[in-house]
Amino acid sequence: MARSNRILAIDIGAASVKVGAFEYTGDDTVVLVGYDYREYGEILKEETRTVTIAGVLRDILDTNNFAAREAMLCISGQFALTRFVGLPPVAEEENRVRQIVEFEARQNVPFPMEEVIWDYQLIANPEADELEVMFVVIKNEIVEQITNAVQEVGLSPIVVDVAPCACYNSARANGIGDDECAMILDLGGRSTNLLFADRQQFFTRTIPIAGHTITQQIAKEFGIGIEEAEELKRRHGFVALGGAYEEPESEVAGAVSKIVRNVMTRLHGEINRSIGVYRAQQKGNSPTRLYLTGGSSIMGYTDKFFTDKLDIPVSYLNPFQVVQVSPKLNMEHLQEVAHMFSQVIGLGLRRCRQQPVEVSLVPAAIARQMVLRRKKPYLLACAATLLLILGLSVVAQMRKKHLYEDLYQQMSGRRERLEKLQVSIRNETRTTKKLLADYDALEHRILLREEWPEVLNEIEMLIPDYVWLTELKPVVRGAEMGDMPRQDERPERIPLFGFRPGAGPPMEEEARPQKAAEVRLREEVISVVEIHGHSLSVLSTASVPKEAVEDENEPLETPTPEAETTEVRGEAPSAERDETPEQIFLTRLKQSEMFDDGATSITSYRANNQVPNLKTFSMKLRLKEPITIKYEK
Repeated sequence: MARSNRILAIDIGAASVKVGAFEYTGDDTVVLVGYDYREYGEILKEETRTVTIAGVLRDILDTNNFAAREAMLCISGQFALTRFVGLPPVAEEENRVRQIVEFEARQNVPFPMEEVIWDYQLIANPEADELEVMFVVIKNEIVEQITNAVQEVGLSPIVVDVAPCACYNSARANGIGDDECAMILDLGGRSTNLLFADRQQFFTRTIPIAGHTITQQIAKEFGIGIEEAEELKRRHGFVALGGAYEEPESEVAGAVSKIVRNVMTRLHGEINRSIGVYRAQQKGNSPTRLYLTGGSSIMGYTDKFFTDKLDIPVSYLNPFQVVQVSPKLNMEHLQEVAHMFSQVIGLGLRRCRQQPVEVSLVPAAIARQMVLRRKKPYLLACAATLLLILGLSVVAQMRKKHLYEDLYQQMSGRRERLEKLQVSIRNETRTTKKLLADYDALEHRILLREEWPEVLNEIEMLIPDYVWLTELKPVVRGAEMGDMPRQDERPERIPLFGFRPGAGPPMEEEARPQKAAEVRLREEVISVVEIHGHSLSVLSTASVPKEAVEDENEPLETPTPEAETTEVRGEAPSAERDETPEQIFLTRLKQSEMFDDGATSITSYRANNQVPNLKTFSMKLRLKEPITIKYEK
């Protein structure tokens, strides 16, 4: 895409905004076709920076009706950090140079590199003994606030520069520093930029002493507000010459001029210190001339003051020598504000020719937009090609549609037959699943019937000699499914095999009669089995023969009370003591894997008054795995 022949150069300072509208002819002639200058109506604060700048820009655009929509910006040096470092010559690709410079920047920048936008410029010849590099760093937040303000008024920022670099380019375009070391002092509202133009060398330093410093000092000395002090500075401000010069008639003017001189004296001290740094660190030459520019530079006797202090010629920078001025502009008014447009001219020159210092601090989002705009013609061509391809695809799809319609008619009959077959398969699948569920339920019921016989078999196998059982009763707890059991509910006699005698086998819900709503299910759990029985005691189950038990003339020894107590508690007798049959039975039950060792015990034990060696006992057996039975009530 061809570049526009119109551009807006906008200098966004800390106290004002300057705008210049440029047009470019085929022979790279730069023509200034419009300009404007506005101060902020309030102090520029971080939280209101975007709104304030956007308001001033909107007012300027509404007043002047500039036709250009692309803008080149420069930001006050107060917001930027500029450093100069010396590097060994690097005769490699540009990416390698940038990596080395980035490493140096990380060592000198007091912010994380992820929070800043930065760029660098090679100052000296790479073939020299040392490569001089200048890098400029500014916080992301500041650049984004300013570019957002520019975009809000309908402009597209394409370059973001800093005021010292734009001013230096303007001075060099006007021939300053070609044959001598010259200084440019840009006295702004919040900061002062001191530039050294020394043939191929370039050095800059931002000094935090400027017009607002004078205003603050006046407000402090007179005990007034900032607005009143600014008014006094504009009305009576000039640099007192001191010495034998005659004092002004107005005492206020005299006091203000002395305050201005004190601030300028501080600024002169910073300039001398900067000259020393430039000569010592940059190996530069002594400056032979000083050029003044900036909004605060036209204060009375400023040039005379620096001439006396620096002992070198001092003059004002005229940046308009390298551009043509449209005859439609007011030349007298332009001459009054020319000292504030050095940065604007430097920006305007970047559009048509290579400048000595070119840095770009455009945010990544805007850079992507610029790349997209440059690719727009190619994207349009791709879109047209895509539309053509889509048109051909539509034609091909129409032909394919007719073929598919014919095929669809042929396959419709087959599809209907397959759909009917699919329905049949689904029905058969559901029936099969139901039968399998019924089978699983019946299999589960059959397995439950085997649990209780296994318990009975286990008890029968563990019964020792001289013991017989008179009663075996399961202790159950149960409830009707869906009902809450009463506390006083007594369990009924349990059907041991899952259904009551004569009731028939359990039925699934699907196979029950139509009165299934009146049939309720009951669930009972057998966890404890009570056993009642008799045992015949002998002197020793190991030494007395079985026939001795039936001899009535030789009575058998009965267990002592201590033995009875031990047996009732379920404790295993010691090895030295003979065990009774019921104790042997208890020991075997505890060793069984079917009964709980800790909860199986003898609950009652008594002797028969008529037959001394005949004992009656009761036991409680707790199943490790309770038996659950469901049946119809």
